[in-house]
Order: sequence, then structure tokens, then C-alpha cells
Amino acid sequence: MSTVELLRAHPPRTPEDLPARVLALRPAARRRPVRVRPLLVLAVAATLAVAAAVVHGFTTSAPRPVEHHLSLSGASHGSSAGAGGAVTTATDALQAHAKARVALPAPAPGRLQHTDASIRVRVGDLGVETTRASRIATSLGGYAQSVVYRRLQSGAGASYLELRVPAARVQHALSELAGLGTLVSQRISIQDLTAKLMTQSEQIGQLRRRIAALNAALRNAALPESQRVLLQIKLAESKRALAQRLNGRKGTLRAGAMSRVSLVLTTQQAPAVAPAHRGRIGRMLHAAVGFLALEGIVLLFALIVASPLAVALALLWLWRRRAVDRLLME
Repeated sequence: MSTVELLRAHPPRTPEDLPARVLALRPAARRRPVRVRPLLVLAVAATLAVAAAVVHGFTTSAPRPVEHHLSLSGASHGSSAGAGGAVTTATDALQAHAKARVALPAPAPGRLQHTDASIRVRVGDLGVETTRASRIATSLGGYAQSVVYRRLQSGAGASYLELRVPAARVQHALSELAGLGTLVSQRISIQDLTAKLMTQSEQIGQLRRRIAALNAALRNAALPESQRVLLQIKLAESKRALAQRLNGRKGTLRAGAMSRVSLVLTTQQAPAVAPAHRGRIGRMLHAAVGFLALEGIVLLFALIVASPLAVALALLWLWRRRAVDRLLME
């Protein structure tokens, strides 16, 4: 009998557990990988950023209580000193404005100080008051360093004067200049020059002693010629440095002896600039835009910090992929 006849006569029987065993060998169904779309992630992040900015603007745009400050149109804004400043209260400012006087801190006795003042006065007749201001500086022992006179066809104008007044009479000069009209503004600063003068004097003394020692050494007849040349070079350098220090000390003494007064005479009152008033929506938009700008700065900083790490990881992944490709090709 042939094999086919044998199989037909005795057909093989399928085990009852064969279908279950075949089903068990079937691979399990794989889950579809979740694909992350970069555009969707960016859109969600941008939406969250805008929402946070809107919430921040809404919470910070609530109306706040208005603070009332006492101010003077054309009143004194205080004065500052080099070694120490003087604080002017509101009552003092009112009194100074009423008397049309410039508040100047009392000079420290025995100190060399330079006063730099800048005042603005509104006058009626610009030409007459400009001439009076120059005469005031001259009568007090000073002078007008520069005068710039500008007058328009409409009658308005301004004069800009740079005055030099002796330091001992600067208080009297400022009072006289402020009395030319209505005091609009003032700025006064006092710089202490005592320490600078002492340092310059000490350097001058050291240079003079050094020059005397070099001259004494050069008078030695037994001095070798090479050393004589070196000493002469040092002597010339010391004399040049001494001349510079003497010139600098003269400038310091002149600055302490004469005060600088910048005077502006004008015929018009400067218009008061009203602060821009924003509504609730305007304040909310302003705060939201500022918060978005802050978020952008933080994101840019994070990208700058993380970019080296990202580049290193990308290079490592590329190297590993090429290594795997080479292994597969072998």
C-alpha cells in the first residue's frame, strides 16, 4: 500500500487541545504607539502662557487707592551734598517757596567745598532780568561765564546763564537771583574737596622730598656715569609729576573758591504734564503683555541653558545609531 492509501485508511486524529495551543502561540496584539505632535504641544503651551498672562493682568488690574502727595508747582525739589544731604520737609518747602529763597545747606566750617546750583526762574521782562542777573554776579565778586539769550517773535523766550560766584557769597547770590521772579525749580549739590586737597598736598610733599634727594645724589662727584644718567631721568619724571600735581591742586582750590550757578530765566510757565490714565482693560492688557514678555525671557534663558545638553544628547543618539547600523551590516 502506498502512503496515501495508508493515510486514507488510518487518518490522523487532531488532539483536542491543539486549537488552544495554537491560539496560545499567537503573538499578543501590540498597542499602537501614541504619536506626539510637536505643533499640538506648542499650541497647548502657547494657550497656557496666554491664559496665565490674562489671569495675571486681571488680578493686577484691580483699582488701587490713590495716594495724595503734597506738591508745589515750581517749588523746591530739595538739595544734595557731597559728604551728606539735607532733607527738606513739606512745611520747609512751602516756606521757601513763599519767601522766594533757595534753600542751601550751611557750609561745614574748615572744609573746602564746591557748590553747584541750578535754578529756574519765571520773569516778566526777559531782557531786563537777564541784565540784572549778570550784574548780581558781578557785584558779588563773580562773573558771567556765558549768556545765551533766545526770544521768539511771539514774545516768549528764555535766557541761559552760567555764573561763577565766590563760595562765601553763594547763598546771597542765589537769594538775589531767585528774587528776579517766581522760583520754578532748583537743584543744589555740594561736593566736599577737603580729602582731595589733602591727598594732592601729600603727593606734592613726597615729590618735593624725592626731588631734593635726587639733587643731593647728583651732586656727588664720585657717582658713576651710568647711575647719574638714571638719576637724571628719575629727576625729570619727578619734576613733571610735581608740575601736574601743583596744577591739579590749583584747580581744586579754584573749584572750592568759586561756586557754579546755572540760571534759566523764562517768560512761560512750563505746562504740567498730566499722567496717562488707563482704564481697567488697559491696565489688564498692559500687565498681560508685560507678563508675556517675562515668560518669553524665561523661555529664552531656559533654551540657552538647555541647548548644550540637547546637542550632546543628539550627538550621542546619532553615534549609537551609526554603531548599530555598522553591526547589522557586518
